[in-house]
Amino acid sequence: MTRLESAMPNKDIGPGEAADRARSRRTTINFTILALLGGVIGFAAGLIEQPDAPISAGGTIPAWFAILAAAVFVVAVVAGSVLYYRNMDELQRLDNYWATTVGANVFLLAYPVWLVLWKGGLVPAPDAMILYLAVFATTMIAYFWRKWR
Repeated sequence: MTRLESAMPNKDIGPGEAADRARSRRTTINFTILALLGGVIGFAAGLIEQPDAPISAGGTIPAWFAILAAAVFVVAVVAGSVLYYRNMDELQRLDNYWATTVGANVFLLAYPVWLVLWKGGLVPAPDAMILYLAVFATTMIAYFWRKWR
């Protein structure tokens, strides 16, 4: 047993480990609050949306709710991003930059290609929801791949 091992019992943690646990806890709380907020808005939208409205149809929720939901979304994303950025370490920051770049490149490639093929009459018009989900999913997959590779 080394001097360091004998001086530090297994149940004690060092200041770096304590700071990392606190940072991880703050990040978990941040994401939990944002997820709950998004869930509440989504659930409320589902309750007040016109019955049998297709997901691609517009004008299916009241304008006041759309404005409120959009404002809450913008504030939550901006505030949540600032809090997340302040809590991350340099390795998390690099993982996020890399994943964001991958997601941006998916959009940079997908939209112009889809647009040109649509203009050529080969595919349906570009769909914002599909593009959003593709970029979001790609960014998340890239982040988790980089984090746990």
